[in-house]
Amino acid sequence: MSPALPVRVQAIVHRIVVLLTLGCLPGVAAAQGAAARTFDVIVVGSEPEAIAAAVAAAESGARTALVSEETRLGGLFVTGAMNVLDLRMTPVPYQRGLFERWWERVGRGNAFDVARAERAFADLLREARVDVTLASPPVVPTVEAGRVVGIQVGSQTLRATHVIDGTTDAHVAAAAGARSSIGWESLGLRARMVDTLVFRIDGIDWEALRAGVRARGRSYAYADDRIAYGHFGGHPAAFVAETTGVRLRGLNLGRQDDGTVLVNALLIYGVDPFDEGSKADGHARASAEVERIVAWLALDVPGFERARAGGVAETLYVRETRHLDARCVLDIDAVMDNVVSELDIAAGGYPLDVQTLRPTDDGFVYGAPEIYGVRLCMAVPNGVDGIWVVGKAAGFDPIAHSSARVVPFGMTMAEGVGVAAALAAGRGALPQAIADDPSFVGEVRDELRRRGAWLPPVEGRRSAGPVGHPHYDAFREMLRWGLAVGGYANEPHLDATVSRTGLLYLISNVFVRADGDERAGRALIARFGLADGTMSAATAADIVASALCAQGRCPDDATWDELRAAGFDVDRQGAPVTRGEAYELASLLTRGRSPGAELAFERWPR
Repeated sequence: MSPALPVRVQAIVHRIVVLLTLGCLPGVAAAQGAAARTFDVIVVGSEPEAIAAAVAAAESGARTALVSEETRLGGLFVTGAMNVLDLRMTPVPYQRGLFERWWERVGRGNAFDVARAERAFADLLREARVDVTLASPPVVPTVEAGRVVGIQVGSQTLRATHVIDGTTDAHVAAAAGARSSIGWESLGLRARMVDTLVFRIDGIDWEALRAGVRARGRSYAYADDRIAYGHFGGHPAAFVAETTGVRLRGLNLGRQDDGTVLVNALLIYGVDPFDEGSKADGHARASAEVERIVAWLALDVPGFERARAGGVAETLYVRETRHLDARCVLDIDAVMDNVVSELDIAAGGYPLDVQTLRPTDDGFVYGAPEIYGVRLCMAVPNGVDGIWVVGKAAGFDPIAHSSARVVPFGMTMAEGVGVAAALAAGRGALPQAIADDPSFVGEVRDELRRRGAWLPPVEGRRSAGPVGHPHYDAFREMLRWGLAVGGYANEPHLDATVSRTGLLYLISNVFVRADGDERAGRALIARFGLADGTMSAATAADIVASALCAQGRCPDDATWDELRAAGFDVDRQGAPVTRGEAYELASLLTRGRSPGAELAFERWPR
């Protein structure tokens, strides 16, 4: 972005540059008449993952089209202006291949210049000879006998053996009949990660910022030549917005080539991600706070003394919408167990970083996996054939998604899907038939290696966290429901003591998530009362007995014998109850219940 131009003008200039680079104008394909055009692979969307899938398919020999209702290429990285990369670089760079080729073009840093990113995406598409249409009319899938055979774009019919949905929310797959849960519904909770509006700050003295960060220490923030992030002493989070549902958190700063800085920190609650009016309202609410935010930051953040607001991103960063009901799902167990298989097409390892779900929480880091693999079947929806889904809306459970949502990983997975679609189209095979086929997946893996992708060795790895602790399994059960965290160190502190308040809130949350019952937890709290400090085993046993009775299955002697075998002596005196024991008790309440898409569809049918 040029600081001399207003943000909207800059967007128009960049759009023209990209269109000239591509050698096409929006609507060209639609203007060619009503006759159907045929491709091997059609990719819908202009997100980085969509572009990666299209380029990979074309480079693998498929006649490929990319169609997007958006006017610019790059999605979150361009119109969302999210220019800081979430990378896993140790012990090796996990995301290589096509992502690395794009990354080289934007400087191979932790942050990038948005204009360079947009040009790099355009160049990759042009070099691969992908047929690109931007600013298209709404895209509607063409479904015949349960199979997607193409798309309708205004009056234009496009047909293909394979369609790849690379939109932010998998709306093409949804329109074709693919089922998805929304946000945390599969964990029994109607919530999703908060949205963000990235904004630009001009006039930051970056060297002064780095010097100030060094002087105040790592607990204050981190800064290098391109990025800075941290709590900054709590000053950003102390900002009080005048607008409802807007909040500032610690700063993530990405420096562009011209010295301007893009800020990922402004949170917006109460947005309906499927309603354009609601998104526009959220954008307006957040935009109204930017000048006040910059003035607030200038009061305490080093290098911000002459900072001034430079505009906002065109679109919101919507972190989470649909989670595809796929042939197979990346779940939290596979991530925490560091599972890698011969069917994987990409590897991830970013922390399980769940941003705030509600204004009353600050987000959660559930753990930090070493590595995990993702398979083709995670991109294939149940119930409809001929279509794949790439990006944040693919087949990830909500907690696994908090790691798999990052774009470098998404581009790497999308490259594998693009290669698979091209190879399958060449032999007339469809996604449902080949996504789990070891022979076919082996061909895809060979092609990915030839393209420079990195696939980890298949070997047994230790699970994350305190494996071998008597209550480790109970911790993992609570983790599946999103009710236990391990943090960046994978340390859930299972031997720490827990209070009556802690146990009652834990059990109340189990009632809500596993049973859909808010009243049972409130009744339990009213009966036993909240209290801090340590809690006796007898009190804990009384609480869980009442909870089990509320579920209609009062405990008997066998229940207590089972608990004793697990290391919880209900008759012991003196020693307080630990967090691990609380998880053990709460796990009794989830017996016969499992998180997952079916729970979401049963509780919130569509």
